[in-house]
Amino acid sequence: MGTYAHIIKNWEKHNPEKVFMDAANICYNINAMFYFHNYKTFYSDGKLKHTYVGIIDDKVSVSENNNNQFIFNIQGVNKEDIDIGLDKDLDYLIPNKKLCSLAYIEKVRDENTELIFRFAYEYLKLNPDEYFWFEWDYAFSWDDMVKLRKRPFNKNWCFINPNNL
Repeated sequence: MGTYAHIIKNWEKHNPEKVFMDAANICYNINAMFYFHNYKTFYSDGKLKHTYVGIIDDKVSVSENNNNQFIFNIQGVNKEDIDIGLDKDLDYLIPNKKLCSLAYIEKVRDENTELIFRFAYEYLKLNPDEYFWFEWDYAFSWDDMVKLRKRPFNKNWCFINPNNL
């Protein structure tokens, strides 16, 4: 696969520090490692621009050969992007919600879809007004994740149209 998974949310309600803390809490709850390098960049006004963490399944060893992990990037709101209308780019998914991708997972693969599912489920449980979107037409809501969790796990869950659940 190798695609990206995005958390899309209303940019006016975005707090990157809360996303960071939610991710740490989720890793604790799903028994995943939360690996933070303390790398951060900031906008000129001092607000967080970007940081990232590694999230690694705790059942496997840490190595470059382990694909049961992902990089979780957290971004701040770029007002210039909002000014040019990027908060309307995702209106085709969920209209008029001012949604932006403000956090994303790098490289969805067959080997990490279960870990991503566990993370997405817990994240949306904490943030039910947000969505997980997989760089194509499917955006998963909290309700969609609840329905998916009731089914036997399918490593291709991110390709299932949530309207067919």
